[in-house]
Amino acid sequence: MFFRQFRVEGLGCYSYLVGCPRAGVACVVDPERHVDRYLDAAREEGMRITHIFDTHLHADHVTGSLELARRTGAAIHVHPAVEAGYEHVPARGGDRFVLGAAEIEVVETPGHTPNSITLAVTDAARSREPMMLLTGDLLFVGDIGRPDLAGEDLLEEQVKNLYSSLYRTLSRFPDWVEVYPAHGEGSLCGKGMSAKPMTTLGFERRANPLLAGMPFEKFREIMTAEFQARPDNFAVMVEKNRKGPAPLEEAAAVRRLSADEVEAARKDGAVLVDLRDAEAFGAAFIPGSLNIGLRPQSPNWLGMVVEARERIVLIAHSDADAGAAVEQFRRVGYDGIIGSLDGGISDWAARGKPLDHLPQLSVFSLAHVLEKYPDHVLLDVRTDGEWESGRIEGAVHTPISALLKDGIEVDASRHVTAICNSGYRSNIAGSFLKARGFAHVFSVIGGMTAWENARRAGGLVDGRPA
Repeated sequence: MFFRQFRVEGLGCYSYLVGCPRAGVACVVDPERHVDRYLDAAREEGMRITHIFDTHLHADHVTGSLELARRTGAAIHVHPAVEAGYEHVPARGGDRFVLGAAEIEVVETPGHTPNSITLAVTDAARSREPMMLLTGDLLFVGDIGRPDLAGEDLLEEQVKNLYSSLYRTLSRFPDWVEVYPAHGEGSLCGKGMSAKPMTTLGFERRANPLLAGMPFEKFREIMTAEFQARPDNFAVMVEKNRKGPAPLEEAAAVRRLSADEVEAARKDGAVLVDLRDAEAFGAAFIPGSLNIGLRPQSPNWLGMVVEARERIVLIAHSDADAGAAVEQFRRVGYDGIIGSLDGGISDWAARGKPLDHLPQLSVFSLAHVLEKYPDHVLLDVRTDGEWESGRIEGAVHTPISALLKDGIEVDASRHVTAICNSGYRSNIAGSFLKARGFAHVFSVIGGMTAWENARRAGGLVDGRPA
């Protein structure tokens, strides 16, 4: 039997190619939108992709199932409750598929979504017992799938389903069975996933508190508590995945845009997303731009700030960065990227176009500002947990997810400095406030990490420069 795991960095998505080179057939489980990796791997092993499985209706990324089916002719298998609007074969509990030495059984495991399945994989060349479980978003390494994505009205039912799937349905499988989830570290589909790409059922039963014999009432208490904010584009991706996403070739062509074309697009309502790092953005940016620095997790942050249906213009250091962003953003449903600024900010400035700036304060400059101007607003945009672990006296706490959703009750004429843990989120927050009319906004380079290091080194004493 052949088995390979694939990972999308940042989003934490895992997908799988399972098959039998001797029989020349294979299946792909939970494919991402860019499918060449599966086609190349199957070709290298002399296998033809004949089946495609989605373990559930994905909310955090656009499925590659239809893209892969168009290019291979393979059948797509999803649970009937997905109510898929494209050609597919329903996958029901007990269904079995034989791909040479690889044998797959569909196990119904609702909870993360009402339509979730797990695939039990047997290597028939070695044993008649399942070797591994492809658990989708039911069970992760060190965590389990969140039950709230299907909606508030289904939460109670989903919590019960989740508990039943974990404690009853999976009980038939022994401890030594391997577990391969659909997500790992970086995903928003759980709370605290490990960076490790796989685990065993027995280890999770011993070390994962949510699977280690937890009583249902305690389980329910945890699973109905607040989860990490989900980007607004999750609902758009659910709808795309239910209907069937359009082929990538139908997405808008991304081209280099002149400064005049960018200006016209901005006036026509396009959103300008600046991919540069915090310091470069802070020095000079096109007014109204949002700073989403190019990193593996950029798609999640874009989803927090920009609606997936918007038309987008990218501002980048290079064409390579713009191309990388297009690939990342299309994974999460942003098909309206119309182009990138040719020549970047340098060309924009050379043509005499308007520019704004977001001053970047060192922690020592921040200490001077707070000492001299007691009415200065220090806006801490970290999570609740980060805030509880330590803060600067007098800071106002508004997690960035809340800021992006509801704004802040501060007069736009006030001087505001945003701080996070490293300087990345504070620049998102600063650009967001600037775009909404705040004239005097600053961001702290290095964030709370730099503040604490300066304090330990003796450069700051009681929040003041030494």
